[in-house]
Amino acid sequence: MRVLAVGGAGEFGRQTARALASSRDVSEIVIAGRNLDSAEKCARELGEKARAVSVDISDRDRLVALAKDSDLVVNTAAPEFETVLKVLNAAIIAGTDYCDIGADGPTTKSALDLDSAARSQGVLALLGIGACPGICSLMMVHAAHQLDQVVEIRSCGFFQMAAFGITKDAVRRFRERGRVPPGLLMLMKWATPPFYDFRGGSLVTVTGPAEERTIRAPGVGEVPAMLSAGPEAFTIPRVIPAVQDVHMLLSWSPPRLREAYRNLGVRVQRGELDWSQATMRFLEEAVAGPEGEPSAPSGHPIALRWVEATGVKNGAPARYVCLPRPTWIRPNPTAVALAIAALRILKGEIPTAGVQTPESCLEPLPFFREVARRQMKTDEPGTLLTEAWETP
Repeated sequence: MRVLAVGGAGEFGRQTARALASSRDVSEIVIAGRNLDSAEKCARELGEKARAVSVDISDRDRLVALAKDSDLVVNTAAPEFETVLKVLNAAIIAGTDYCDIGADGPTTKSALDLDSAARSQGVLALLGIGACPGICSLMMVHAAHQLDQVVEIRSCGFFQMAAFGITKDAVRRFRERGRVPPGLLMLMKWATPPFYDFRGGSLVTVTGPAEERTIRAPGVGEVPAMLSAGPEAFTIPRVIPAVQDVHMLLSWSPPRLREAYRNLGVRVQRGELDWSQATMRFLEEAVAGPEGEPSAPSGHPIALRWVEATGVKNGAPARYVCLPRPTWIRPNPTAVALAIAALRILKGEIPTAGVQTPESCLEPLPFFREVARRQMKTDEPGTLLTEAWETP
């Protein structure tokens, strides 16, 4: 089967293409990107199954023609809030199945509106199957299923910039080149209103600055956090209709980064900065500590993502907390998760047409186990989640 890898020469694109090229189910992988030299270099690294083509994502006719000649479109082109809808539309017109790693809330909401068009073409489009929202969304579903009655689900993140490999030298290189990596642009997009939040059984759109809440970070304690503009507030209630509240919360350490992040998102909304400018300012703030590198209080982990589900268990109020074990969640499992999902689509293991999200068509623990096997290169990955029960 033939795969069209749009953005296949990028960081996640190369990793995903390598995993797909190693599968017997893939006969050819076409690396498509604006920069033909980069695409050709990637194709050479992959070997005889790969070839490169040049494509401008704004050229819909070219995208449609390439997609028609493929069995699956895998989209890792960035920044995703500028590329997902264009590539998805082309795949639907071509009648070709599709998957991506999209994590932007407003973009995902618009993509879900294409469900009828995808169904009419017999196209399966799987959105956001990476580390976040993909694995995070599936953890939310898993957490909800541990309760007899679920009232609230939270997906929480607590980060230092060191978790993203940001150093003073890296920021200097970004400044000299006049651009920042697209993945970091996505982080700033999460800080930019509007934010979606599910409250009291209804979807709420927050148009002002990110609201703050308190979260209890495992091994850290209580820290302030803010809403982030991911898609889970409207995708999770589609599969867990009884839930009353769904929140996506994010915190940075040290605290000055949290304030800078929130304020820069507001400035983007006002048109004072674009996302690239805001991201650069955030990175400069991140390395402005005493040693010129991101820092946090001693003993704080550099990256945590966990899920909390609150409700009723055995007739009593209960809160279930889970987070993935570092053994399989590091390094970033986005490319592995995307490749596994792509192969499932090619094999017909996700048969229902339409625009779907991971939690609507994947079972959490079996999927985690498959990701862990590939990440750890073992058939016995052991315990996947650290779990705890708390009193609400």
